[in-house]
Formats: sequence, C-alpha cells, structure tokens
Amino acid sequence: MEDIIRLLPDAVANQIAAGEVVQRPASVVKELLENAIDAGATNIQLVVKDAGKTLIQVIDNGKGMSFNDARLCFERHATSKLRKADDLFHICTKGFRGEALASIAAIAHVELKTKPAADEMGTLVLIEGAEIKEHAPITASDGTSIAVKNLFFNVPARRNFLKSDKVELTHIEEELYRVALIHHDIAFQYYNNGRMVLMLPASNMRQRIVNIFGQHLNDKLFPVELDHELMRITGFIAKPENAKKKSEQYMFINQRYVRHSLLNFAVEKAYADLIPQGSHPSYFIAIEIDPSTIDVNVSPTKVEVKLQDDRLIFGFLNSTVKKSLGTMSLTPMIDFDDSFPDIVTQKPEGVEVKPPVYSSNPSYNPFDKVPEKKHSSPFQQFGGGGFRRETPTSNDWENFLKELNVEKVEYPKEEQQTVDFQPETEHNELELPEIIPFFVFQNRYLFFELNGQVMTADLPNVQERILYDTYVNALKNTPIHPQQSLFPQTITLTAAQTDLAVSLKEDFLRLGYELEQMDSTHLAVNATPNDEEEEGDVQALIENVLTTYQTNQVIHKGDKISGIAQSMARQKRSKQRVPATQEEVKALIRKLFESDMPTLSPSGKSTLHIFGAEELRHYFE
Repeated sequence: MEDIIRLLPDAVANQIAAGEVVQRPASVVKELLENAIDAGATNIQLVVKDAGKTLIQVIDNGKGMSFNDARLCFERHATSKLRKADDLFHICTKGFRGEALASIAAIAHVELKTKPAADEMGTLVLIEGAEIKEHAPITASDGTSIAVKNLFFNVPARRNFLKSDKVELTHIEEELYRVALIHHDIAFQYYNNGRMVLMLPASNMRQRIVNIFGQHLNDKLFPVELDHELMRITGFIAKPENAKKKSEQYMFINQRYVRHSLLNFAVEKAYADLIPQGSHPSYFIAIEIDPSTIDVNVSPTKVEVKLQDDRLIFGFLNSTVKKSLGTMSLTPMIDFDDSFPDIVTQKPEGVEVKPPVYSSNPSYNPFDKVPEKKHSSPFQQFGGGGFRRETPTSNDWENFLKELNVEKVEYPKEEQQTVDFQPETEHNELELPEIIPFFVFQNRYLFFELNGQVMTADLPNVQERILYDTYVNALKNTPIHPQQSLFPQTITLTAAQTDLAVSLKEDFLRLGYELEQMDSTHLAVNATPNDEEEEGDVQALIENVLTTYQTNQVIHKGDKISGIAQSMARQKRSKQRVPATQEEVKALIRKLFESDMPTLSPSGKSTLHIFGAEELRHYFE
C-alpha cells in the first residue's frame, strides 16, 4: 500500500498556526501591545490604517532586542519567558507561547526596528510571508517599532472574511481598551488613518476609565476593594442606574483581560433587584491571585482561563461587590461588629427561668376543611387548586374603589355606540363615545369599556407602540421639529461611538436632536425635541441608540430605521404621562388604533387584553 501521510510544508503549517492566533487585525494589535508591555514600555503608540488591513504599527520605548534576538523572535516557539515546563504554572507575563510573531510574519509583510538602550546601533528585520528579506544593523531609537503591513496578503480567502472597516476598527479599539485599562500606568496614543483618536496619559485606574469612556462615568463609579491572603480585588463598579443592555464589563486576573461566565455572574448577582431585567451593570475589576492557581494556557487567545477554585473567587467577588453597593445605600448591609447593644436585661434574682412549653393536637388534620380567608378585594380569589366566589356588596365596591383612589364613573344611559377598530385615515377619524368609563390601576394598567367590551391596556407597551410609529414616521416622512437649546449639552462618547453618531447625524436630526462634533470624543447637542430633557438623559439616550444600532447592524443585520426607532421608543416610554382625563384616554386610544399593529409592541409584547362578556360570565358562574 502506498504511503499517504505527508509532513506539511513549513509555509502551510505556519499559515494554519496563524489562523489560530490571528483571526482579524485586532488579534495582531493585541499581541503587539502585550509584547510592548512585557518589554517594560512606559509609552506605547498604536498606528492603524484602513482598519489594520494596510498597516498596524506599535512603537514602544521598552528595552528593545539584540541583533540575534531580533531575528530569532520570528521563529515558532521562540520565547524569553519559559525555560522548563513547570514555568507554565507560574506565568506572570502576557506572551509566553512564542507563536504570535511567527504567525503574524507568515501572513503579512513585517518591518521590525529595535534597539536596546545600552547598544549604539539598532537592528532592522524585514519579513514577507515568513521569508527573511533583510537582517541588518541600522540607526534607531531606543525601544521597538514593529509594523505589520498588508495583512493576509497571501491568504486572500481569510481577507474576504473580514468585516467592514467600522466593525474591524471597533474590535481594534476594544483590544486597546482592554490593555490600557489594566495598565493605566502606561501612556498610550492611538492614531487612525493619520489622525490622533485617543491620547491616554499615565494615570490611576479611575482616571483611565474616564479618559476612555467619558466624563459622564466619573460620578457613577464606586470603588471595590478586598485585600485577603488568598486574593486581592480592586477596581470600580457603576451605579445601577447606569446599567444598559450592553454595558462596559471588564474583568482582569493577574493583569490579563479574561472572560469567565461564573465571575461575571458573581457581579451581576450582586445587582439582583437593583437593575431592570435584561440590563447589565458596568464594572472594571482586577483580581490578583497566586499564578499557580490559574491556567492561562487553554486557548491561543489566552482570554479563556481555568481557575483552580472558581467557587472561592465567586464568593469573595460577590460579597465585595455587595459591600460596595451597600456603601451607596442601595443594598442592606450587616455590620458584624463584636460589640452589641445591651438589650438583654439581667435575670432577676430569685426567679427561676423555665423553658417554653409547646402544645399540639396530635389528631389535627389540615385536610379536614379549608380555612376561610379574608380578602380586601371583591374580586374572586384564586389559589390552592380552585377559586372561591364571593358576591360583592355595594359597600365592597365602594371600599375597593377607595383603595385604588378611583372615583366612581357614571355610565351613559344612551344606547352603546358601535366602534369601528380600523386605522384612522385622513378622511375617516376613529369615532369614540362621548364618555369612556375607565380607571388606571398601579399607574400601569388602563381599564376601560369600549364597544361593549372591557379592555385592559398595558400602558408602557402601548406607549412604546405609539412612540415607535412616531419615530418611524419621523425617519421616513415627517421629521420632528427640534427646539434650540439655550445652553447646549455636551456628551462624551468613545471615539468609535462618536464616528458612528456623526454618520447618523441626519437620522438624529429627523428625530429632533441636532448634534455637532466638537472633537474625537465629544458632541454638542444644540437642539432637542422639547425642553424637558434632564441633564444626562440625552447622553444615555444617544449611547443606547448607538449600542442598539451596532448590535442590530453587526449581529442581527436588522433594519436601520426599525432599530433606531425601537431603541428610542423603549427609552422614552417610561417618561410618558399616565392618562387621567377623558381627553387623554381618547387620544391614547386613537393613537394606538392608528397603528398597523395596535395589539403588539415593537418588542413583541401584548398591548391590549379584551375581556368579552362570555369570559367575564365564566368567572361568576
């Protein structure tokens, strides 16, 4: 039989290895930034062109490399971090595999310039597709400059899988944020297509968070801190009101960004009952533990890690976050003080203390009869496996209405009018009775009678449907007229969010928000739909719209107009007035039935429930 197993050529093997390490330009950025940090740099520059496809360059002032090391670092599994297998269990640096530079060089044109401070001359290395083109001494500055050009030039299929420049830039900036947040003592400069996007001076962690994500976060951050012999936890968490669908969540272990579902759950569980369902808190938390208790060698990207005792860290992290939330007076705190108030009096002399005596009926059977329950409401009560009916008296109904703070509504004696539930047209307005009996329960549910039926409307869902239709119409047909602000608000975004907001400037204007770019991370809001916006509302609204838009476009490939309108509607629905008069109820009903889908909110939830006569009769027979 002919032999069929062959050894792969080095070029093919290198490209396969590169596929594991270099998935997109952001992967190159991550590896080069981590190498610069391991080199002891105090200042790092990141230069990007065409979202990293044309150029990714990292310049640092680290210790540099010798003439021979500059050549050897591009060989596979060449590393200065490991000497024996046991070193894998005591890793304190970023890179250690010796695969990154070899993988990058296999699929790009690489130019390396490096010089140790003690040497007079530096070194130049040019590589094209893993092939050394030049290795020579040159005049260079202290530190290292490595430029990766024409990424995936020899693997066009991989290049075709890259997303748009906007998406790839978002990933690049995310890698920069992950490195810059935990290494806040290092200065960073970020350039995109020749323009400085971000300049981060060396600072503390709080200032670094503010410099990246905006000044609006400054007063929303609360420190978390734990110093224990087993671990050390530091960082910041944001107030619950800052929670969003997609929040800033950064977890670091031993100065390495990690994704760990259990530790993320530890933080989110501490926020239970403090934030709305579907929202997530922002946090920036650094954990330091014994390197021997963590395995970072479980994936090429080194983002997933294994912990020796993740349950222990879960407990410490959860309690630390709860303690920080307690300092905000948001969660109850238990003070484990050794001193207790003197609330127990001394036993009087000559008095014998007897234990309590309990008595019971051994023949008692709880199933012999169903105990009577008193109810404050005249409605039938469900429970236990059936329901019990009570005939309400006039006094019961009067007491019930008083409890709800609702005045009695007199029904018109005239014959019930017929209502046509068709969308309102220009020449055919929806006809409604002169008086619509109604009341609002718990500031959320509107009960009213119409067309001989009792209806219940969920006001937040109804208002979301009405607002959604209004915003869709504004984006497609009739813009909302903006009102100029006497004192324009300034909002702070990330560089990527600012670029996105500028690209959606016309859409925001049609919604009534006039935006003006001030610099790479600041926008001025010169006009709003009305003058009722509180300070901070516009900031949160625009941030959430941009986040939702990115999610819909990148992940779900959703419709642009629908995504923006739905995000606006969900945020604005809670600010709408609860109807309290006949005119307001009629206006709400008219607007609802003008919609093409009056019974569903844009989120897919019901807006109305109709109690027909047969259904109501069923409950009382």
